[in-house]
Amino acid sequence: MSSGIVGELLAAGFGDPVEVGRGGSGVVYRCREYALDRYVAVKLLLSEVRGDERELFVREQRALGRLSVHPHIVQALHVDLTPTGRPYIVMPYFARGSLDQRMRQTGPLRWPEVLSIGVKMAGALAAAHAAGMVHRDVKPGNIMLTDYGEPQLSDFGIVDVGEVTTGSTPLVHGTPAFTAPEILRGATATEPADIYGLGATMFCLLTGHAPFERRSEEPLEVQLTRIAEAALPDLRKYGVLDAVCVVVESAMAREPADRPASALELGERLRDVQRETGQPVDAVVVPPSDEDVAEGTGSGSPILPAVSAGSVTTPPPPSAATKFRPPTAARTAIERTRLREILDAGGRRRVILIHGPAGFGKTTLAAQWATGLEADGVPVAWLTTDPDDDNVVWFLAHLVQAIRRVRPELARELGALLEERSSDATRAVLSALIDEIHDSDQAMVLVVDDWQLVRGDNTLAAMNYLLEHGCHHLRVVLVTRGREGLALTKLLVQDELIEIGTTALRFDADEATAFLVGRNDLRLAAEDVAKVRRSTEGWAAGLQLAQLSLAGRDDPAAFIDNLTGRHHMIGEYLTENVLGSLDHPLLEFLMSTSITRTTCADLAAALSGRSDSQELLELVADRNLFLQRMDEDDQWFRYHRLFAGHLVRRLEHQDPDRLRQLHSRASDWFAEHDMLVEAVDHALFAADPQRAVELVDAHAIELIESFRTSTFLGLMAKLPTPLTESRPRLQLCLAWAALGLERHTQVHTALDRALAAVETRDVDGRASRVLRAEAALLVGLEDYALDRLDTVPDPVTEHIDDLAAPVMSVSAADLLAADALNRFEYPAGRRWHRSALRHGASSGALAVQHSHCIAGLAAWEQFDIAGAERHFAITPTVPRGADLGTRIALMSGALLGDLRYRQGRLVEAERLLRAGATLERLGGMPDVLLAAYGTGARLAIALGELTDAERLLSIGAQIAEDKSLPRLAARIVNERVRANLPIPDDIRSWLAALPPYRAQDTRIRAMTAELAQDSLIRLLLAERSPATIGEACDRSEILVREIGRQARPVALVQAQLLAACCYWAAGHHEEAKGLAAPAIARCIAGGVPRLVDDAGPGIHDIVGDLVVG
Repeated sequence: MSSGIVGELLAAGFGDPVEVGRGGSGVVYRCREYALDRYVAVKLLLSEVRGDERELFVREQRALGRLSVHPHIVQALHVDLTPTGRPYIVMPYFARGSLDQRMRQTGPLRWPEVLSIGVKMAGALAAAHAAGMVHRDVKPGNIMLTDYGEPQLSDFGIVDVGEVTTGSTPLVHGTPAFTAPEILRGATATEPADIYGLGATMFCLLTGHAPFERRSEEPLEVQLTRIAEAALPDLRKYGVLDAVCVVVESAMAREPADRPASALELGERLRDVQRETGQPVDAVVVPPSDEDVAEGTGSGSPILPAVSAGSVTTPPPPSAATKFRPPTAARTAIERTRLREILDAGGRRRVILIHGPAGFGKTTLAAQWATGLEADGVPVAWLTTDPDDDNVVWFLAHLVQAIRRVRPELARELGALLEERSSDATRAVLSALIDEIHDSDQAMVLVVDDWQLVRGDNTLAAMNYLLEHGCHHLRVVLVTRGREGLALTKLLVQDELIEIGTTALRFDADEATAFLVGRNDLRLAAEDVAKVRRSTEGWAAGLQLAQLSLAGRDDPAAFIDNLTGRHHMIGEYLTENVLGSLDHPLLEFLMSTSITRTTCADLAAALSGRSDSQELLELVADRNLFLQRMDEDDQWFRYHRLFAGHLVRRLEHQDPDRLRQLHSRASDWFAEHDMLVEAVDHALFAADPQRAVELVDAHAIELIESFRTSTFLGLMAKLPTPLTESRPRLQLCLAWAALGLERHTQVHTALDRALAAVETRDVDGRASRVLRAEAALLVGLEDYALDRLDTVPDPVTEHIDDLAAPVMSVSAADLLAADALNRFEYPAGRRWHRSALRHGASSGALAVQHSHCIAGLAAWEQFDIAGAERHFAITPTVPRGADLGTRIALMSGALLGDLRYRQGRLVEAERLLRAGATLERLGGMPDVLLAAYGTGARLAIALGELTDAERLLSIGAQIAEDKSLPRLAARIVNERVRANLPIPDDIRSWLAALPPYRAQDTRIRAMTAELAQDSLIRLLLAERSPATIGEACDRSEILVREIGRQARPVALVQAQLLAACCYWAAGHHEEAKGLAAPAIARCIAGGVPRLVDDAGPGIHDIVGDLVVG
C-alpha cells in the first residue's frame, strides 16, 4: 500500500488501513475510525478512474444513502473527500465477510437458510426498485454478513470491471455467471435482471457453485454464449426440495417475462415455500407506498426487530390487575347498540379497529361488546397498554398475561420465558402463541386498549406481525386514537378488517337524547339536544362535559347557544367551565390527586392532606367528574386521562414548585408501600434523579436476591448514567443482572465501573476487599457460563461468608463446586454443595437449584444414578416476577431429561428436553446445552423425528459458534456422526488428523477431547476396511486405558462399550464380549440401558451373543 494512500486516510481520521477488496472503481480498506473507536470499511475512489466511473461511484453513494435505512441493505455511514479531493464512502466493516466467503469456507448452505436469505434479499431489491434503481450485480460476494448473521446487500450501481471483456464481446455490467441472458445479448439492465441475479445467487448457495461458472481455460465469449443459450442445470440432483427448485428456476427463466413480476412477488413465493414446509416465515421488508408515507403508516410486510446481542431485554415490573380488565362502566353510560350490531355482523373477520380522538367512547364500546361476548361464552382477553409497552418484551409479557387470564391453558411457558429472551425472539414467541390458539380450536377475542400510547418501532412491528399472521380463532380488537404504524392494507383487501372510526363513534340524535335526557334527567327540548350534539360534533366526552355544565342551570338554552367551535377547542372550554363551577377545596383536591392518575384514599390523603379523602373520592366518582372506580370495593380510582392531563397542566402553569412537591410526596408514598417502579417514576417527575437513584440503590440487592433481575434492569434504564456509574453496589448488581441474561459486554462495563468507583470513593479496606471479591466471583461465573472455567480466584473462597446477600454466597459455593467437579475432586464438590445449602437456607429452594444441578452432574460422573436423579428431580416453586427462576427450573429439567433418556424413559425425556431447548439463544449451563441439543437430537432420531433432530443440531451448532463453546461443538459433531448425518469436510479432515487420546486434567477438556475421539472412531468403523477398523481398535484401547487412570466410571463404561464394538468389528468376538460384559452389567444394574443401546455398531450382536452364551 502506498504511503500516499495511508497518509490520505490518516488525514481523514482513519488509521491501520488494510486492503480487503478491490473493484474497477475503488479499493476497500478496513480502517480504524479514531473518532468513534471502531473498525469501518472505507471505499476510496481510484485516482486513475475515468469520469464515467467517478459518476458511478457518486451514484453508489447516493443510492446507499437513500436505501441504507433498510435492514438488509448495507448502511452508508457517511461520505466525504480526502484532503487531496479523492472521494470516499464509509460503511460498516463486516468481519464475517460475504456469503461467498462463507460458502467457500463451509460449503453449500441448507435450503431453509437459503430461503430465508432469498426472502430478505427480495425485500432489499424491492426497496431499490421502488427507488428507481437496479442493482445489476446481485451475487454471493455482494451479500455481506453482519456480526449477527444477517445478510445485507452491498455495491449498488458499481461496475465490476474485473469481469468486463474487450474486443467484440459486449460490455458486461456485473459478473457474467450471475448476469441475466438478455443483458449478455445487449439489453439494458432492468428489474427482472436483478431477479435473475438473486435466483442465480440462491442456486449458487444451494450447490456451492454458480449455475454457469466459467470452466477451466474457457474463453469468456464461450461462457457468455453458454449462459445465454444453455438450459439451467437441475437443482434436484443436489437433493434440493422440489418446491425450492421451482421458485429458483422461475427466477432464472431465460425470458424476463417468465420470471416473477417483481422482487416482492419472488419474496412472496419464497415465503409460500417456507409456510408449506413448516419453516419460520421471514418478512419481506418493503418500503411503504406514497399514500402510506403521507398518512404516516406502512403497508409493507412488517419486519420483526432484531436487537443486538449487546442490548438488554427487560421484562415488565408487576402490573396492576386493572391493566387486564376493562374499566368499570360509568353510571350514565348508554348502550351503543348501533355499533355493537356492526361488530356482531362482522362474522369471523380477524381484526377490528376502533379509532378516534380522545373521549369518543372507544373503550366503552369495546367493553360493552366484550361483555356481550363473555355472556355468550367467548373468552375475552383485555390489555390496556401504556408507554412501558414500547419495550417489546414488556408488551409481549403483558399480552401473554392477558390471554392466560381467560385461557390459562395457553402459553404456559411463554409468559415466564419472555422475561429472559431478547426481542429477536419476538417472531418465535408470537408464532408459538398463534399456533397454540389455532391448535386449541377455540375462538377467543383479544382487546388492546389505548394502543396510541405505544410508540416503539419494535412493539409496532410485533403487533403488525400478530395482525398479519393471526388465525381466525383469535380476533384482535385494537382501540386507539389513530392508525399510524398499523399495516392494515392487506387486511382490508382480504376483507379481514372491521373499522369503526370517528364518524361512526359520534353520538347520533337518539344516542345523544338517551344520554342527556334519559340518563342525566336534563330537561332539554329536542332542538336543544340537537344544538348540543352539533356543537360537540357528537363527541362523547364533550357531551359529558356539556351535561355537567348544564346540570342545575335555570336557563340551559342560553348556555347551549354559546357552545360553538370544533370539538378539539370545546374540550378546553368545557373543562374550564366544569372546574369553574367547583368549590375551591374540591378543585384543590382534584389537582393534588390527579398527578398519579390512579389513586386510593391513603395516597390521596398523602397528596392533599385531606383526612376525608375516601369520601371525597367517592363524591367525585358519583358526580362523574372524570374519576372511575377501578374495583367493586371503592379502593382504587382512576382519573380520565384527558381530565387528569388538563389538571396537571393547569397545576404546572399555576405553581410548578407545588407540582414537584406533590411528585415527591407521591414518590415517598409509593416507596413506603413497596411500589418501587412508581416511586422511581415520581422521583424523576419531581426533577429529583438523585432520590430515584437512592431508591434503586436501596432495593438493588433485594431485586437481585429475589431473581427480579429484569425489573432491576428496567429501573436502571430510567436513571441518569452519570449518577449510577459511581456507585459500586449499583454497578455490581447491574453486572449480576446482565450476567443472568448473558449480556457479557454489559457485565464487563459494569464491573469496570464498579472497581473504578471502589477506587475513587471512600470505601474502607475490608468493604473494598469484599466488593472486589464479588467482582472476582462475577468474572468466575462468566467463565463458567462460557465453558472456560479453569481456576477460581482466591478472594472468592476467602470472602464467601462476607458477600452482600445469601444468594451471592450460594453462587460462590456453586462456582467452587463446579470447579471441583471440573477437576474430578468429588469430595470437595460435596463440601461446597453443603455450603451452598447452608447459605441458601433462608432464600428458598429456588436459590439452591443450581447447586443441585452441579451436584447431580457430579453424581452422574460417579455412576451414582440415584443421587443424580435425586438432585435433578427437585422442582422448586418459581415465585411470580422471578425473572431467572423459570430458566433455572428449565435447566434442571433438561438435565433430568438427559438422565431420563439414559434410563430409557423416552416420553418423559422428550417433554423435559423440549422445554429445555426453549432456552435457545440464552443458553445457560454448558451441560444444559449439551443435554438440550445433543441428547435432544439423539432422542428425536430415536423417535424417527429427523427434521426436529436437524433443527436442534443446527441451533446447537450456531450457539457453539456464536459463544465459542468447543465442548458443545464437539457434541453436535458427534451426534451427527452417530446419526450418519453429513459433517463439513474440514471437520472430517481435522478429526482424521487427531493424535491418540491422552488423559486431560479437567472435565471440560476431557469431554471435548473424548467426543472428538469417539466421532473419529465411529467414522473409521463406518469405512469397514481392515486398516480403519484396526486404527479404531487402537484408538479405543488407548481411550479405555487413559480414562481408566481417573475416577470417572461413566466415561470409562462408555469407552469400554465403544472399544468392544471395535473389537467385534475386527472379528475379535471373545475380547469384545469380555470387555463389554461387566460394562453392560453395570448399566443394567444402574438402570441406564441407553448407554448400551447407543454404544456403537454391533453392540446388539454382542448383547445377543452374551445372552445366548
